Amino acid sequence: MRWTSRSVLFLVIFFLLMPLTWTQRGAPAETYKLLNQGLRRLNQQFKRFQRMTFTHLQSIAENYNISNSIDSRFQVLSLQFERISRELRAFKQTTESSLNSLKSWTKSLQKKTKRLDLSLSNMTRALRENNHLNLRQIQKQRTVLSDLSHKIQNQQSHISSLESLRNQVQNGMQDLRTSLKRHQTQIMKLESQMQGLFKILSASKAGVLDPLNSTRKQQGVVLRHVQPKPKSEHRMRDRLPTSGPTKQPQTHKVRDRQRQPWQSTVQPTVQAEEELFQFPLRQKIPHIQAPKEEARVCNVGSMLLFPSASPENYVTFQRRFQTGIHELSICTWLKVDAKYVGTILSYATETNDNMLVLYGRNSDILGFMDFVIGDPAYRELSLQNILDGHWHHLCIIWSSIEGRFWYYLDSHLVSTGSKFQKGYEIPPGGSVVLGQEQDSVGGDFDEAEAFVGRLAGFGLWARTLSPGEVSGLAAGKGVPRGAVLTLDDVDQMFGSVQHITCECLEHCM
Repeated sequence: MRWTSRSVLFLVIFFLLMPLTWTQRGAPAETYKLLNQGLRRLNQQFKRFQRMTFTHLQSIAENYNISNSIDSRFQVLSLQFERISRELRAFKQTTESSLNSLKSWTKSLQKKTKRLDLSLSNMTRALRENNHLNLRQIQKQRTVLSDLSHKIQNQQSHISSLESLRNQVQNGMQDLRTSLKRHQTQIMKLESQMQGLFKILSASKAGVLDPLNSTRKQQGVVLRHVQPKPKSEHRMRDRLPTSGPTKQPQTHKVRDRQRQPWQSTVQPTVQAEEELFQFPLRQKIPHIQAPKEEARVCNVGSMLLFPSASPENYVTFQRRFQTGIHELSICTWLKVDAKYVGTILSYATETNDNMLVLYGRNSDILGFMDFVIGDPAYRELSLQNILDGHWHHLCIIWSSIEGRFWYYLDSHLVSTGSKFQKGYEIPPGGSVVLGQEQDSVGGDFDEAEAFVGRLAGFGLWARTLSPGEVSGLAAGKGVPRGAVLTLDDVDQMFGSVQHITCECLEHCM
């Protein structure tokens, strides 16, 4: 129960006035004492009540101070809460941005993973194809080795026949030497006879020779001087027989009259000459011709020779693409005379100077050739053994349907793929150049991109060639129909480029 100040004052006045009223009426003293005692007790209670009130008021004041401190604390806490909420909102924003970046990075990583999976599958497929190709090449090499072994055996048999023929020739030469020795002895005998005849002729001045000459005419003996041939004329080519009949030896005309005063004017008979100059028959040695390499790859037509790396060496065509191209086949024989391929073909338009390019740049990255359709889209093609300095047949085929492409080298499928410029169209009206890469239509050439070597049997078709047609081209069995560009359509040759006609590849030197 709470006491107000007015109620307390009323009770004090009431208890102070009550004894006065009682004394005026003549109340007893005992009653006054009792009232006085009651007033004392009341005063004590009042003091006690006052103290309790004071303590209560102090507690109320203290509670009021606590509430004020609670309000200030609440304000501090509210400020801290606002600051924490702002930090939480900022953290939420940064977390959301990092999550978004993580999502985008995850998507790109998934795309890259898919690309790596595709490239890995393509590499495994290419490795399998290369393994099959290597097995085929090994089988072909085995067959070639077996053919070479047969040829070596045939050559050995031929060499043995040549050795037997050489033995026969040596035997014939020995017979010839013996016959020459025999004829030399006969010539010596004749010289001794001629010395005797010299004496007879010296005595002819006295008229003794007439009866001797008459007797010689009757017998058919002719006295003529035979001069031996010098040793320098006895060569092997003089000893070999000719294809015609054997010629009779001729007598040498003697010009030294002082040395030959005894020559008779009587004509010799044919029988006497044959008996006097009878040599043994010579053995005929056949002439063996070296085997000439047969032409195996024909239907080439002509060849372009690019002798050096120069921006001035290139070739243009008089024909251009009249319509857009959705399928393409490029085939040619090439022989590279440099350490890089360079630019084989370049097709440039006003919108894109690398609309169709086939080149291998002279840089640190060797071993690959770029096949470009609508730059910057391209595919890398392995050079394999193109840079070995020999002839190789190259065929690259592309179709906008599913973006498929095929790369043939020496009639073997080296690589293939899809999704390369799917649904793309190569526009018409551009400039086609062989041997250089165009950085603008018909110009801006670079020496580092020049082709050095030989191109033969070049052809471009606006369709996809079949594997049979590709193998037929590589074997020289014919040219497929419908070629859009060939070397017959060459318009101008610049620099030191040469256009050489050669029907077969073996004649394109």
